[in-house]
Amino acid sequence: MRLKYWLMLAFLIVMLLPVAAGWALFSLYNYYENQRAVGEYVELTERLAPIEKVLNDPTLYSLQSPGRNQTLSALASEQLSFNLYLPSGIRVYTSGGNAWSTSGYTVRSSELYRNLYNLQMRHRTFSLKKPVWNQGELAGIYEITMLRQAWLEGLSIRTIWVISGAVVFFVILYGTVLWLLSRKLFFPMKMLMNRMDAFARGERPDEIRGGVRSDEMGMLLQQFDAMQQTIRESQMEVEKQQKEKEMIVASLSHDLKTPLMSISAYAEALSMDTGSKRLERQEYKEVIARNVERMKRMIGELETYTALGSGDSELAMVEVEGEEFFEMLLGSYRELAERENYNMRMSVRTSHDYRVHPESLMRLTDNLVHNALRYTPPQGSIGLAVIDSEAELPGWVDPSLGAELDAYRTGAALIVVHNEGPPIPAEQLERIFEPYVQYHEEQMGGYAGGSGLGLSIARRIALKHGGDIRMWSSEQYGTAAACRLPERRNPDETLDII
Repeated sequence: MRLKYWLMLAFLIVMLLPVAAGWALFSLYNYYENQRAVGEYVELTERLAPIEKVLNDPTLYSLQSPGRNQTLSALASEQLSFNLYLPSGIRVYTSGGNAWSTSGYTVRSSELYRNLYNLQMRHRTFSLKKPVWNQGELAGIYEITMLRQAWLEGLSIRTIWVISGAVVFFVILYGTVLWLLSRKLFFPMKMLMNRMDAFARGERPDEIRGGVRSDEMGMLLQQFDAMQQTIRESQMEVEKQQKEKEMIVASLSHDLKTPLMSISAYAEALSMDTGSKRLERQEYKEVIARNVERMKRMIGELETYTALGSGDSELAMVEVEGEEFFEMLLGSYRELAERENYNMRMSVRTSHDYRVHPESLMRLTDNLVHNALRYTPPQGSIGLAVIDSEAELPGWVDPSLGAELDAYRTGAALIVVHNEGPPIPAEQLERIFEPYVQYHEEQMGGYAGGSGLGLSIARRIALKHGGDIRMWSSEQYGTAAACRLPERRNPDETLDII
């Protein structure tokens, strides 16, 4: 049950309990009174009959009645009392008074003659008033009052039962409410505070034991855990980015050191060797220019990588017709392959439209193609293709990758770049898209290129297009890189840009 509903129900029960207890006491009182009324009436009639016989004596109703006190004193008791009145309202006798009080009390006629012959049942007593006649004339009025002793004793016992039951019930209710509050509110709050303290100390708290709570406190614990997990993931991402930045700075410093030393050495040679030939001096200048250009390229790639990693940066996407765009994009590499004496196999199989940033997509393809050219053996083959989600894969793609590539390109086209050459070990293949992580082979150079950012930039461009990029490598078929690019199936379809 939700905590708010449980609290509302508990408050309602607590508010209604006094009303219910009062109603139960009143009902028990009425029930007992109704049960006792008939029996008490019969018993009272039997007890009053001899007393009424004595009180019906007209001689008792005079101001001076000899022997009246002796006669009536024997009739009175702790449970029974009576008063005698003259028709004028003067009380001539009371069983609980003295002579002074008897002669000094007068009752008004309206009060005296009210409820004659009616048995009055009150909470503690019965009372009965009757007139006494003497030869057709009113001689006086007597009033008998009898204590309801048995009824009061029974009512007292039942009141004790009700109060005791109410006390026991309230104790049980209070204990139950405390237990439920502890279980539903206090214990979860304590658990939450412990988890908050552990989180503040940097500790990983224990998991919630038992089933998942469905009330507000359970939701609060789940939301705290989700927030804690989000914060931890953010911290891990920040740490990862910080380490990445430190690694980039260290790698860039190392990479820049070589061209800087070369520039410094040739610049010093130019400044000191005045007897050098003009051809040598020109060669020194060209070396310096190449190193400067290399440094510019490295810094430019770092700027590109940093810009693509910014969450605030967005690419200006345009919609292109797939076949025309990719024919133009891939066609530019035919001349390059012929010049480098490589066998280039191309295939464009798509009929969909795409939202792309042409310049960055050209940068992605260029990085993949140049990496493939750099590590393809002389006279080797390079495959370059764009295959949409329905088209058949080219024959030069590793057949063992068919099922995996089909699943990978669901709802998207693949830009595939394949090259022959030595395979990349699996442990290095997992990190090949990280910045400055390069594959090195003894006979070949660094797999990722000169700066170590080419594949990292390609992956960030793919992510900016809502896609991804992966790489496979085997001894028999070489290495294949595939960039996943979402398709636009109708003009109303939108693409989420990272």
